[in-house]
Amino acid sequence: MSKVRIYELAKETGLPNKEVIRRLAELGVDARSHSSTVEEPDAARFRESLGKLREARRQQQEEKERSEAEAYDLEAIKPPSAGAKARRVLPPHLRKQQEEEAAPATPPPPRFRPAASPFRPSAPAGVSVGGEDESVLAQPSTQPDAAQVAGDADEPAARAVGEPEGAANAADAARAGVVRPAGMPRPTQPAVGRRQPPQAPAARTGAADEEAPSGVPGVPRPGTPPRPGQPTVPPRMPTSAAATGAPVEPKRRLEHDLPKEGSGKRYIPPPLRPAPKEGLGAPGRPGGVGGRPGGGRPGGAGRPGAGAPARPGTPGRPAGGPPRPGGGPVGPGAPGGAPGRPGAPAAPKGKGKGKRRREPTLQEQFEQSNRPQRQQRGGPVKATVTGPVDVVPGITVGEFAKLVGVNATDIVRVLFGMGEMITVTQSMSQDLIEIVAAELEAEVKFVTPEDLEFGAEDVDSEEMLEPRAPVVTVMGHVDHGKTLLLDAIREADVVSGEAGGITQHIGAYQVAKDGRKVTFIDTPGHEAFTQMRARGAKVTDVAILVVAADDGVKPQTVEAINHIKAAEVPIIVAVNKMDKEDADPVRVRTQLTEYDLVAEEFGGQTTMVNVSAKTKLNLDELLEMVLLQADVAELKANPNRGARGAVIEAHLDKGRGAVATVLVQAGTLRVGDNLVAGIADCKIRAMFDDNGTAVVGAGPSTPVEVLGWNEVPDAGDEFRVVDDERTARDIASNRQARMRRMELANRKTLSLEELSGAIAEGQLQTLNLVIKGDVAGSVEALADAMNKLELPEVKINIIHKGVGAVTQDDVRLAEASAAIIIAFNVRPEVHARQAIEESGVDLRQYSIIYQATEDIERAVKGLLAPEFEEVVTGRAQVREIFKVPRSGFVFGCYVTDGDLRRNARVRVIRDGVVTAQDTISSLRRFKEDVAEVATGFECGVGLDKFQDVKEGDEFEVYEEREVARA
Repeated sequence: MSKVRIYELAKETGLPNKEVIRRLAELGVDARSHSSTVEEPDAARFRESLGKLREARRQQQEEKERSEAEAYDLEAIKPPSAGAKARRVLPPHLRKQQEEEAAPATPPPPRFRPAASPFRPSAPAGVSVGGEDESVLAQPSTQPDAAQVAGDADEPAARAVGEPEGAANAADAARAGVVRPAGMPRPTQPAVGRRQPPQAPAARTGAADEEAPSGVPGVPRPGTPPRPGQPTVPPRMPTSAAATGAPVEPKRRLEHDLPKEGSGKRYIPPPLRPAPKEGLGAPGRPGGVGGRPGGGRPGGAGRPGAGAPARPGTPGRPAGGPPRPGGGPVGPGAPGGAPGRPGAPAAPKGKGKGKRRREPTLQEQFEQSNRPQRQQRGGPVKATVTGPVDVVPGITVGEFAKLVGVNATDIVRVLFGMGEMITVTQSMSQDLIEIVAAELEAEVKFVTPEDLEFGAEDVDSEEMLEPRAPVVTVMGHVDHGKTLLLDAIREADVVSGEAGGITQHIGAYQVAKDGRKVTFIDTPGHEAFTQMRARGAKVTDVAILVVAADDGVKPQTVEAINHIKAAEVPIIVAVNKMDKEDADPVRVRTQLTEYDLVAEEFGGQTTMVNVSAKTKLNLDELLEMVLLQADVAELKANPNRGARGAVIEAHLDKGRGAVATVLVQAGTLRVGDNLVAGIADCKIRAMFDDNGTAVVGAGPSTPVEVLGWNEVPDAGDEFRVVDDERTARDIASNRQARMRRMELANRKTLSLEELSGAIAEGQLQTLNLVIKGDVAGSVEALADAMNKLELPEVKINIIHKGVGAVTQDDVRLAEASAAIIIAFNVRPEVHARQAIEESGVDLRQYSIIYQATEDIERAVKGLLAPEFEEVVTGRAQVREIFKVPRSGFVFGCYVTDGDLRRNARVRVIRDGVVTAQDTISSLRRFKEDVAEVATGFECGVGLDKFQDVKEGDEFEVYEEREVARA
């Protein structure tokens, strides 16, 4: 069944990882982090529940938006007056007569603006012709009165002589007595009884004379309707309506004195104004008085596409020249006419001068507040690099950010959202890199550091390849005769040089058979050298599995078989010790069939040879089988290229420094070449073959000892030849830094809660070790054996391991860390011995791996939480009870077994049942305090707390003794 990770669900649903984990917990699904996996049915349930929740929220949101929109529409649009009635519209000559009859006998007072004009709800805008009676005045209307319209027309003239615009606005607001909300019509005044405008000030009069020299003020004549065919100037419409492109109803009437709805006159509905074209500002509003045909001419128009068009005057008799672009000065009107409202000057970027910023509607505010923050930030971060990116595991956040082309802080933010607190300079593991790459939609390709350091390796053509010697690895169980068999082939004695007769180093040797060379690698058979044996299988061409005929298949034999199968190399079974009387090769062949190794004589494909290392039985046949396998594999290599191979073994020699045994796999290694292997680099000073003879060059499949390393390389590292010494040093230092970063990234740390709990309960114990050995393989095997001591309450911590003698620095490190020094086949230096005597550091020296493992295991068990064993030390019988003033009770006892000691633990036993447990606080004999009373004596016993003791009770004294853990 497929599984889905938490971060994939979070990316799919757009929720944070913690929110996804919380919702899964509500559904009963256990998830701990962003990289946890859940089953597909659980993920489907999560998606279904999330979809239902989002659908419910969407319905609630739609209902809320609908209610708010309705409330907003009701507030912005007022219904028409219920008592309004249609009135008949009179022709101009009858309307003039009706106005003269309705005019008062007294001369009209000067025009003025009221101090306070209450704002009444407006009725739908209409158009009327003729006068109005008192019943009409009571109806609300959005039609501005003549005084207000005239005031609007006079405002440009007053501001033209220096009155600030802000002061004019403030004066208008003070005269109006109420602040008009944005987007609402101006307050209206009754149209009947128009007042004579007052005399303007000198400055204003002068300005009026300059603009209209021929105009003579007089009694205003009734306005005339628009002439047929004359274009009607539409009023300005709101910006929001203009943006929609739909026709809207005007806020002002095209003629202020046209019939109103409900006045009894004929009502003509106003025409709908079309939306302005794109790129033009909103049209201007009427600015002239319009009380008579001699109204002002239209103001200057703005530039097309730049500013808002000028506010034209009320249509009337044309006067003056054509409109001036850009809102220039207003031309003179006809005699007796008031000047029109000047056009607004053109402003850059399509905004007219003095145009106020429109307030957002409730719907726009609601949508703005509910806009996702992620969209406001610009969306999720995506990688800018296309195609796969080569990435090395353990890369830092900053380096990864450069490779994918994003900001490092963005990656840190992504990691923070996943719950990973990582800085720019910290390393990322391979799993974390995959997760971040999926979040950034980047394709990554994991490569080894060698691929980046050396680039793609050139493929050798068939003409460059030459036959090479096969590399044979001898493997098998401990003490089955591997090294003795190799000695017989080499006709040398290697076993006597090994401690305990057990091979603890990897030996590489080369022998000749019929003019052809064969390279042998001898691996240890002990289980502690599993990694060394695995490395031997990686560099081999043919594997020889040695099985003792008298012992059969053993656990390490099975382990060797698994290593050989994993390396996918051909296998030859050598049934050794055929010279013994109890040798049974048939039983060995039968046991090997259980592991898919069927002998050729049984119909299988595995070559098996009966040999004896002691009598040298069938050794030539064994070598022939090895050469036959090499011929079948057609082993070839190019000797004319830079050398490449593996480090078989490395150690620190006192006179020669760091020495490494390497096996050349391709190319030719020469003296003076620059090598890099792991974190060590080398400039070859000398090379020696397996016989100790100095050589100048070594071709493919040749093992040699190399001198000139700056430090001891690790066994199993691959070495490469580079161009110069500086390149080798740079590669080694970069590898060392990368290794340190990877160790920090993969280091397991305790949380504060776990650490405090372990310290409080005494559950955390640590054994620090410093391991020094003669060769790198032995040091690595020792470290692996120490780490295999898995005890639940003890943590093995190897603080340092290295090759060479124990130095004074090692002793100081062990002293500061309370560590034990393990020296394998090495001795401490002179200064180190003095430091050990002064500090008392525990130094253990070994030459056999078994002894080191057993001693460390005993040391580890000594750190375990001790076990306590209860031991009964004495018994006494209560015979009499005495009451002592101010001291309680004293119990007279007779010691029947063992002895009684003061401050010892005691149980009170009554009828075979433990009544209480207490401590002996006082012990007396003949009124004298004593520390101990032996068997057969009487004494007085006082208990610390328990006093309800009766005659005949038994005191059982015991103690808990610490017992070492087994």
